[in-house]
Amino acid sequence: MPSCAERQGETLLKFLKVKGSGNGAIEILADRREAPSQTARSLAALGVKIEYRTLKVGDYVVSEEVAIERKTYADLAASIVDRRLFSQAQALRECYPRPIILLEMGGSAEVGVSREAIRGAVASMVLDFGIPVIAAEGPEDAAGFIVAMAKREQRQAGAPISLKDRRRPRTPDEEKEYVVASLPMVEVSTARRLLAEFGTVQAVFSASEEDLQRVEKIGPKKARRIREVASTPYGGFKGSAIDGPRQGGPSNNPDGTTRSG
Repeated sequence: MPSCAERQGETLLKFLKVKGSGNGAIEILADRREAPSQTARSLAALGVKIEYRTLKVGDYVVSEEVAIERKTYADLAASIVDRRLFSQAQALRECYPRPIILLEMGGSAEVGVSREAIRGAVASMVLDFGIPVIAAEGPEDAAGFIVAMAKREQRQAGAPISLKDRRRPRTPDEEKEYVVASLPMVEVSTARRLLAEFGTVQAVFSASEEDLQRVEKIGPKKARRIREVASTPYGGFKGSAIDGPRQGGPSNNPDGTTRSG
């Protein structure tokens, strides 16, 4: 089955072939839930050609390698509280070699999350997931960053963008980390500790709750959830993981739009 990167890349390639004007115009894919946002309106005002689709991962795709997850400061705070941020980061890293988190700082005064938590989450994105976090002053500034990245990707080589429809190559250890980090409540750093303790993915999935709790940051609740996922029978095929609901539930932006990230 094609990966989400392959599916979204294929869609972007078709869009460029069909709608490419040949005059060097910037063309991007955007999640349809971005359409009412001020950021999208600012992009349109800058002359960007936007194709709206339902994207499983990311809010804007500017090339086969670069996807951008746009977050307002309130989005970031909410996704820290319900831990969507970490599952979104895993999905971005899986699908794109060079993912970006674009943080709109406008309206950042009252979000109900401490500055320490915000700093810690941003540090985790950069250090644990290897995802750069770019701070924009607001929607217009965010649109400017998106245009700059799209220009670099689509014009740097002096030729139209070429998509290869491929997944990011992984080392065997990265694959193991990704599999373990897909467990509930397990981040990449915790996955590494689990693998260091048990040695193999199979051993992690077979470990008892008591053994799991020997690992730093694995308490009774987390150990129980890991065992439930590892030992409960599969309930059947649930449909495509490519198109459909994104990671986490919807949240309302300060600009009145509804988005799930």
